[in-house]
This record gives sequence, C-alpha cells and structure tokens, in this order.
Amino acid sequence: MKILYIMVGVGFSGKSTLAKQIVEYKNAVLVSQDDLWFEKEKEWDLSLDSDEDWDRVLQISKQRVRENLAEGESVVFDHVNLRHNHREELINMAKSYNARAVIIYLDTPIDIQKERQIKNKETKERHDVKQEELDDAIKELEIPEESENVFVFKPETNLESFLERLPQ
Repeated sequence: MKILYIMVGVGFSGKSTLAKQIVEYKNAVLVSQDDLWFEKEKEWDLSLDSDEDWDRVLQISKQRVRENLAEGESVVFDHVNLRHNHREELINMAKSYNARAVIIYLDTPIDIQKERQIKNKETKERHDVKQEELDDAIKELEIPEESENVFVFKPETNLESFLERLPQ
C-alpha cells in the first residue's frame, strides 16, 4: 500500500535528515519544501523570503505529492505541517489516492534546535530561518495527538528501530 509520510516539526528539529532516511529505507519519493525553494529561488527571484513566496512553493509541493501518489508511489512530505488542519488536509489527500497517511512528529528540545540553527549559519546547508519565524512556529505548533496515529521521533530514538516500526 502506498503511504504519505507527513513530517511534523519546527525548523531545525531534524525533519529533513529523518525524511531522507525514511525515503531510503522505505523506497519512497521525497517532496521537500526547502528543496523546492532552492530549485525555484533564482527562477522566481525568491530572495525576499516572503510569506507569499513560501505559499507558492507550498502549493507546488502539494501538487508534487499528488502527482507521486497518483503514480502509485509512497511519498515523504518534508514540511513543518504545524497545525492539525494542515495535517488533516494531507490525510484527506492521501485517502483520495487510496494511500495511508502516517504522521511523524520530531520532538526535538529547543536547545538542540538552537545548536543546529547556529551550525547552519556557518555551513549554510539549508535555508536559514529568521528567529522570529522560529519563535512563531513554536507558538503555532499543535503537537500531534495519539488520535492522529503519530510516530514520535526524539534525538535519542534508535533510528533503525524507528524505521522498522513505520508502516510500509
């Protein structure tokens, strides 16, 4: 059965790193909003980092999720998905393609997130996130509840065991 793995967490929680591991382990397709941002950055002149630009990228990301599900692929959607209604939309999208939705919440302490943010300022491995946006995301986060059949990943979680427990 095809699966839509829905990553949930604020910036620097480890979503992208875990998403890549899931893609490899489960032979799924990665749809990453950050990757799409870098892909479209010069083409669309996204240097302003506006909410409208992020929404544009999000809409294309969702379209790519739909396309891959329609082709029978399992998909890992690497985006913050902070609010319950965001996840509900994705769950309904999965259902419309006869796919199962799996919520993966990265429960990463703020001090670890801040360390990763500081390191990223040096390495520039990913898109930088302004501190006020991170603070807003933390406030906006609606932690997934058990009723969402959530799989929780913490920094101390054994990766291999976690990947084995995920549905395929």
